[in-house]
Amino acid sequence: MVQSSPLLKVTSFNSLSVIIKMITGLGVSKLSAYFLGPQGFALIGNFRNFLNIAHNFSAGGLERAVVKYGAESENEQEKQKAFISSLLGMGLLVCLIVGILIFSFSTYINRILFYERNFTQVIQILAFILPLHVLNIYIIALLKAFEEFQKIIRVHIIGHVLNLVVFALLVYNFDLKGALITLIIIPSALVFFSLYYFKAYWSIFSLFDWKAFDSKMLKNFGHYALMTLISSVSFPLVFLGIRNSIITELSEEAAGFWEAVNRIATYYLMFVLSMLNLFILPKLVKAKNNIEFKSIVFAFYKQIIPLYVIGLILVYFIREPLLLLVYTDEFLPAENLFLYQILGDFFRIITLVMVYQFHAKRMTISFILTDLFLAVSLYFSATMLIGKFGLEGAVIGHFITYVAYFLLILIYFRKVFIYPYFKLNK
Repeated sequence: MVQSSPLLKVTSFNSLSVIIKMITGLGVSKLSAYFLGPQGFALIGNFRNFLNIAHNFSAGGLERAVVKYGAESENEQEKQKAFISSLLGMGLLVCLIVGILIFSFSTYINRILFYERNFTQVIQILAFILPLHVLNIYIIALLKAFEEFQKIIRVHIIGHVLNLVVFALLVYNFDLKGALITLIIIPSALVFFSLYYFKAYWSIFSLFDWKAFDSKMLKNFGHYALMTLISSVSFPLVFLGIRNSIITELSEEAAGFWEAVNRIATYYLMFVLSMLNLFILPKLVKAKNNIEFKSIVFAFYKQIIPLYVIGLILVYFIREPLLLLVYTDEFLPAENLFLYQILGDFFRIITLVMVYQFHAKRMTISFILTDLFLAVSLYFSATMLIGKFGLEGAVIGHFITYVAYFLLILIYFRKVFIYPYFKLNK
């Protein structure tokens, strides 16, 4: 009897995790729509963006650095001691600073996120439990470094299910406040499951020593922090800015419609992005030249994009029943936003397969500059067009930005995709 390979098991398990994430995410969306309506949906979106910013700053944007240096130092105790001491020492310090800032400016943050509503206490609770969130991020990254992929997926599955159950209980009993509390307590609870699956490596924490701080390691961390923080902080800020612009120019309800369409987009993008991460990125890492890079991109276009386009067309034509399935009839006005959202998402995916080359070949500066272009363009195109076209202007901006982003990346890789075409036609 032929046994399945470990890679096949991990891939199958990951697919199961994606499906569970999608199902539980749809459940959370349905509960949010039913109990909180479009207005609550918009404010939850604001808090999610703020939470992402808090996570990324307090963890120092070091998830990829933890994976790299955790793997490299696994069998060298002195190197591992310097790595763990530098990581936990710096993590503790940064997390403490971020927590103090969040607590001190909780009233101001509340005004930005929730306007007249008062959820200052929730923000203050976050400031205290933030270290648990950061510890969970580091442990998951270390499990990746030690290639414990099945354990990571188990933690993710537990998190998805726990999130749905706790969200249902708290939103039913405490309305919007319950929904916000769920967002901050789930990562805190997950750290205990992560620690359980990390038990084989608990001894690594005994290596921590304040005297073992390594300035060279801190410098290496800084390189990763720069690349990660620019991307992971700028986009939550952009979405927060667009949503608040919609609230100011139009209404909280309109912001809820925009958030609802964005959430649906994350569901259908989830499968394509998982394919890019699992299959395309490893191939790009191994690609030795531009010819192989080009063939990988074109193979993706030929094999995946036709199915993706069929899926996008299907989403567009069933948008009304889809809104009723995922949300409620209150969200039906959002069907006018689908066309430009879908067109933008088409250009997003055909561009991302090329952009993954930046990650594969560690083209840090190119990644940062093009990502900043995308973030700034998204914000200004959406906010400017909201004034001209109303809510539809936000998705028109999304479409225009991703067309421009596609052209920018195509021009960047012109030697691979454009110049050969002109040579063939000479």
